[in-house]
Amino acid sequence: MSACHSKAHFLALATLLFLCGYRAYSQSTDFDRAVAEFRAGHYSSAAEMFARVEAASPGTTDALLYRAKALVHLEDFAGAEAALRSYLPFHRDSSDALYMLGFVLNRENRPSASLAAYTQAAAITRPASDDLKIVGLDYVLLDDYADAIKWLEKAVEFDTKNVDAWYYLGRAYYARFRLGEARQAFQKILVLDPANARAENNLGLILETEGKPVEAIAAYRQSILWQEQTSQISEQPYVNLGNILAEQNRPQEAITPLERAVALAPKNAYCHMTLGVLYRKIGEVEKAKRELVRATELEPDNAIAHYQLGRLYKDLNDLDSAKREFDRTAELQSRAAGTHSPR
Repeated sequence: MSACHSKAHFLALATLLFLCGYRAYSQSTDFDRAVAEFRAGHYSSAAEMFARVEAASPGTTDALLYRAKALVHLEDFAGAEAALRSYLPFHRDSSDALYMLGFVLNRENRPSASLAAYTQAAAITRPASDDLKIVGLDYVLLDDYADAIKWLEKAVEFDTKNVDAWYYLGRAYYARFRLGEARQAFQKILVLDPANARAENNLGLILETEGKPVEAIAAYRQSILWQEQTSQISEQPYVNLGNILAEQNRPQEAITPLERAVALAPKNAYCHMTLGVLYRKIGEVEKAKRELVRATELEPDNAIAHYQLGRLYKDLNDLDSAKREFDRTAELQSRAAGTHSPR
């Protein structure tokens, strides 16, 4: 080979190596920029950047895993699932991806698929307390409270300071009328987080179930006081307080918390229905109609809402509308009875 050809060959090889190195460097730099964007909390732009990194070099980086994390933050669970399912064929032993897929499927209300993903992940890496918490919540979605409680108990055993796991365990106990254990779970939260409004609200529910309205009202008021000092305001203690005040024949006191509940959760049918029932009780029929109609719009299959609206139409002497609502109530109740009848 001549010196000229050798030099040309060397230059071509050097150029190729430089371009390959530059491309790898560029991809690495783009990935690092995307990670920085993610860590800064700019999830939308981070998700787009990770998609570009993946398109430039499919399957060679963790771009899709990070894209899924960003989309979870954006509550785009369908997009997160798609990213994870594209990532896993290239990284079959990624327990991080499988655990995240289990979480995403839970949020998509697909508990059986979620459990399958968690089982696959657990065969690779021992689950953490939060993973077991989601397994418990999968069983809640499957209406299997025995297994839900079992896994939520394991979650708090793995991490005794996991406030969310204690909360859902308390809720599961409450759903099974295990009030003493539910109380202990919520009290444990208040030891870990002394101003936890959710725990105090649920203690109110327990007290109300036990027929202690004065103590329950105090708990709901305390929950409201605590949550008003945070950025996370829930409608739950307001609707619970308004409901019990109405039941205690204190309708004027009940109005403000129930109106606040509707303002906080305008798409919550129960809040609209509870306020509508109260308005009917105090003679505010137009307001009652507005709220009860809205409740049936939000939950067309809510038999109780249709029944309450039928009662209001009867009060207004609109008998045709009343009959329509009562017929709808009977239809829904019959359907529910058929669904739950033994086979």
